[in-house]
Amino acid sequence: MYFYATLQLGTPAKSFEVIVDTGSTITYVPCAQCGDQCGSHHADAAFDPAGSSTSREIFCGDPRCLCGSPACSCAAQGQCSYVRNYAEQSSSSGNLIQDELQLLGGTSPVVFGCETLETGEIFSQEADGIMGLGNSEVSVINQLAGAAAIEDVFSLCFGGVEGNGALMLGDVPPATFNVELQYTPLVFSAVHPHYYLAHLQNIAVDGAILPVDQGLYDIGYGTVLDSGTTFTYLPSQAYDQFHQHVSDYALSHGLENIPGPDPRYPDSCFGGAPDASHPDQLKEFFPTVDLYFEGTTFSLPPLNYLFMHTRESNAFCIGVFNNGGSGTLLGGITFRDTLIQYDRRNNRVGFGAAPCQEIGTGELVLDPCDPSLIEEARAMLPACESTAAPIPVTTLVEPSPSPGSRPGQEDDVLESEVSNNGTSGSVYTAAAIFSR
Repeated sequence: MYFYATLQLGTPAKSFEVIVDTGSTITYVPCAQCGDQCGSHHADAAFDPAGSSTSREIFCGDPRCLCGSPACSCAAQGQCSYVRNYAEQSSSSGNLIQDELQLLGGTSPVVFGCETLETGEIFSQEADGIMGLGNSEVSVINQLAGAAAIEDVFSLCFGGVEGNGALMLGDVPPATFNVELQYTPLVFSAVHPHYYLAHLQNIAVDGAILPVDQGLYDIGYGTVLDSGTTFTYLPSQAYDQFHQHVSDYALSHGLENIPGPDPRYPDSCFGGAPDASHPDQLKEFFPTVDLYFEGTTFSLPPLNYLFMHTRESNAFCIGVFNNGGSGTLLGGITFRDTLIQYDRRNNRVGFGAAPCQEIGTGELVLDPCDPSLIEEARAMLPACESTAAPIPVTTLVEPSPSPGSRPGQEDDVLESEVSNNGTSGSVYTAAAIFSR
């Protein structure tokens, strides 16, 4: 499973579905000259620089010839070229170009990759490319913030098992959606400067802290927040303890072990649970998990660490896997129905439970008389009256396609290398789709 957003590039604008990935830095889409070197299953036609009146080639020596890590190289005609290799053995390479990115209320020039070669999952996936949101001079976020097109903030809101959600570029107040955030500092790493890292201190299952050393979550690359990775990965010792605690709880509450959906993977799965449409009932069979970050605690309901079995009804599997000594990777599953705000101006990241599907489809309404409204949200609405009607939240974009079935677990794309407060901003919908 991955989440994608629709970007509009060029003049006239063309739409491209790109995976939303905080673990990558560069943004790229297939180039017209790629031909059969790029996959035929992509959702949209390739980008043709010759068909855009605002497209500009970038050559070596140009100050815009920036690729982050690994660095740019020079193609045969002197064009600035990039290459990216991913953990699941796929790759993308091509040339950098500059063109206009469509934002709400205008456009802004951005540099992105025009692919001339794809391999592996990048070649076979339905999504056209990747939108790199990592912290690097080449990322779209850095480019837009550097040009003062947006505030140096972006937010992601991934829906639950139904998919859908929203990507918000710029400072969109979470109170707009009646969401209250808890913040933890972003941690800088000189070794991995483009990752979004947080200080994870402990993990608790059903209130019991896993008996591992606190420093375990700092090994390798540390604790990375990576929207481009479907599942979550823990260091071996924490993984063993997590699986044992969750399995013991599930079995002691009446569930039974069953084989996983894919014989290639030794998934830990359990049958006899309620349907996913009743998440509150799942809490009777699976424990709550708490992530203890510096300064705050983030609680995960069962669907934030489980995935649905694709061959058995009322069955779930643990979506947390062994990462050896590489580090801790918190993937998209951990942040289902969660608004995550990457407040880069203040070097912090915020989490808060949110109705992401309703936000993404524009179906969320706020009732001024609702007693559950947080103070900041209430201040944005008219005064409560007995005849007050719910206030619709601004529609973001059209609804997205519904999800399909679960992919293999080696699908992470971690690189191996409307604003209401007067600030600039833009909103895209991120929709869940699946590929194998």
